[in-house]
Order: sequence, then structure tokens, then C-alpha cells
Amino acid sequence: TGEIESQFHTYVQPQEHPLLSEFCTELTGITQNQVDEGIPLHICLSQFLKWIHKIQKEKKIIFSSDKTSCSTSDTNPCAFVTWTDWDLGVCLQYECKRKQLRKPDILNSWIDLKATYRAFYNRKPRGLSGALQDLGIAFAGREHSGLDDSRNTAHLAWRLICDGCVLKVTKSLDQ
Repeated sequence: TGEIESQFHTYVQPQEHPLLSEFCTELTGITQNQVDEGIPLHICLSQFLKWIHKIQKEKKIIFSSDKTSCSTSDTNPCAFVTWTDWDLGVCLQYECKRKQLRKPDILNSWIDLKATYRAFYNRKPRGLSGALQDLGIAFAGREHSGLDDSRNTAHLAWRLICDGCVLKVTKSLDQ
């Protein structure tokens, strides 16, 4: 339906550099108090997995990289959608490696909506906000706020679907 059914949101507490820069606060709107009250990355990943597993059971969804589930006629394929490969392919990948944390396998493949948008509409978007604007959709909330960016990415994905685009995984780190 294009409606948001559930969302996961928490602040991750920076461990090595606990003080936010003025630039970071201005860009994202995240305050020092919010990250001070945040949780370490490993706890965040654990809480995220609990949340996603609950949704998987309720909605009978499976991810292509989910080795424990088998696709059947009563399951629904699912994929994460991002704006570029940066968050899952670079940032989280290296942060988990650096901190010797196990990144959940379900985060190993995703749909890069920027690449999908570019191929489907045959035009180069000027960022997420620019892609929305090109389609007559106003960016809702604050740019570079993780939650607002994800909501707007979801809105754009729904628009692509409504326009006839078949969303497919564009990137996989699985061997």
C-alpha cells in the first residue's frame, strides 16, 4: 500500500569519538544528548535483529541472504532498500569488521534505489531529495536524518513500483 507498517529507530552511541562535531549536529539534527543516551553498535544490531525476526514471522517474509529460511509459496521475498551502497556496503561493513562484530547476513544484499531510479527513469538524480523533487514529491522531514531519509527512500520506492518498476537486488556481498 505504500504505508509504513513498522519502523526501527535508535541512536548508536559513538564509542571512540563520543563528542559530536558541530558539523554532524548541523547536518543530521542529532544532538549530543541523543547519542549520550544511545546504545553501542553491537546492542543496536541485536535489537534490530529481534525486531526484524518478529516482522518476518508476522508477515512471512524472507530475505535472499537468509540461510535459515526456505522460500515457499506462503512466504514473501523481501529486500532492504537504500539510497546508494554506502550505508550497508561500506559504512556498516567496515565498522563491523573494525569492531569485530558479526554483521547480520540479511544485511548483505539490498536494492540501491539511486541506481534503480537512474536506470528506470533514465536520468541522474541529484540526491534523494532531487529524485523526489523530479517526481513532484516534497522531501518530508530533515535531510540526513536517518529516520527521515529512510521514510523518504520508502516513499520513492513505492513511487517507482507504482510507475511500473520491478525492484530487484542490485548489490550482494554474499559469495
